[in-house]
Amino acid sequence: MYAANKFYEETGKNKIITPASLKSENQFLKEVDSLALSNAQLNVRRSFTNFFQKRAKFPRFKSKKTSVKSYTTNCVNNSI
Repeated sequence: MYAANKFYEETGKNKIITPASLKSENQFLKEVDSLALSNAQLNVRRSFTNFFQKRAKFPRFKSKKTSVKSYTTNCVNNSI
């Protein structure tokens, strides 16, 4: 998200980095369901859109080490 923050500070516009572009840099992303990554991307996009339209504060970083764990995916062909 630091690249998105820097891009916003320099241009004042929104930039979303896709999970597919990050898979080459971060090998652990290849272990995760692609639909879960796309859902996470949609959540980030929604939070930044709300921020840019002045409906919410700047999105906060949420650590994967906190006690609240969550996983969101889509049901495809009746299997997860």
